[in-house]
Amino acid sequence: MVVGALAMPASAAGIFGPAGPVLPPASTTASTVPLPAYVAAALEGPLSDDVLGPSVGAVVIDVSTGEVVFDQTGEQARSTASNEKVFTAVSILSALGPDHRITTTVTWDPSTSVLTLVGAGDPTLASVAAEGSSLDALASQVVGEVTDKETITLRYDTSLFSGPALGPGWDSSYPKLGVAAPVSALIVNRARVPGMDARNSDPALAAAGVFAQLLTQRGLAIDGPEPGTSVGSVIAETASIPLATMVETMLTESDNDMSEQLAHLAGAQLTGTGTFESGGQATKQALTSLGVPVSGLVSVDGSGLSYEDRASPLTLASVIATVAGDASPAWSWPIITGLPIAGLTGTLNDRFLDPDSASGAGVVRAKTGTLIGVSTLAGTVVDADGRLLAFAFMADEAVDVELSRAALDRAAAALAECSCSG
Repeated sequence: MVVGALAMPASAAGIFGPAGPVLPPASTTASTVPLPAYVAAALEGPLSDDVLGPSVGAVVIDVSTGEVVFDQTGEQARSTASNEKVFTAVSILSALGPDHRITTTVTWDPSTSVLTLVGAGDPTLASVAAEGSSLDALASQVVGEVTDKETITLRYDTSLFSGPALGPGWDSSYPKLGVAAPVSALIVNRARVPGMDARNSDPALAAAGVFAQLLTQRGLAIDGPEPGTSVGSVIAETASIPLATMVETMLTESDNDMSEQLAHLAGAQLTGTGTFESGGQATKQALTSLGVPVSGLVSVDGSGLSYEDRASPLTLASVIATVAGDASPAWSWPIITGLPIAGLTGTLNDRFLDPDSASGAGVVRAKTGTLIGVSTLAGTVVDADGRLLAFAFMADEAVDVELSRAALDRAAAALAECSCSG
């Protein structure tokens, strides 16, 4: 028996056929562009909070159109604090690309029995076998290549970086306090002193010492290590994780050591040698190439630890708007994905949890920045109309660190709540 098809109710006919869009397409018509008056009204309260002090700059940009929809002394340069890391991310990614891996090498000169560990500026080099680069892998390769049973002289070459190891304006106690290590082209295990937050006072010597131990454990007779220039040919190499992963980690966790390594590496790519000065040159060149306004920009380190690092809210917001937009450079994607998510990840994991800022949780992605008297927050937020906004809030005479952070959180949350298109 043939069973006939069931009749379809007329009311259900509309469910068949091509599906329509799940979300309406974003519109850039004049009627939907955020109106400056509405944005100003939303930000008036949080940005006028006394805890931020008398010097507060802010810029908000509609990412789709590139239009500045809020400007409060936005061209005045202020201390960037850790938002300097956003510039470092642009600098290193534009120089080498997100897929680049840093290769640390070992050279061998059999005529002099000199083995040299050559620093390449890799901030992720580990002592043990790891997903990326490791001294353990190098040691195993060396044993397979070196047959000399005589004592081997071990050198370490850090010539890729030069100049001062501590940034301008840094306190000499930073390594001991675990704030940041002296910058070197050769570090291992993030330059941490084993079992402590403190950084090695001489990261290159510490790394070479670990390498010497690994070689000794493999039966080689090692004399040293001692600083020097590499000789001979490359017999071992180890490659890092991609730069994209490093940049995401640097931004999410606000890693000072990683940012300084990468800034020096960008400087070395530009001038041949990584220094604080060449890193600053690379930053300015990279931002200029993006078409970002750089008036008042001063970059003396890559982490923002120095009060001498300065930029305007317009510069900072423009960078974020550029890399968040449809016309962003292909190399820039790790910058936005690396920004902490409010209430969830990195340096924002414990923020935007109060009732008056909770509307920004999960909606705001932003880089934090804090020094004594300085509080900054810059990133992206989707407003109540579905518009993507880039913002930069900078207070460089903040009265209280914790309270000023909360005020900036409220400002970002106010944008999330704002039906700014009227």
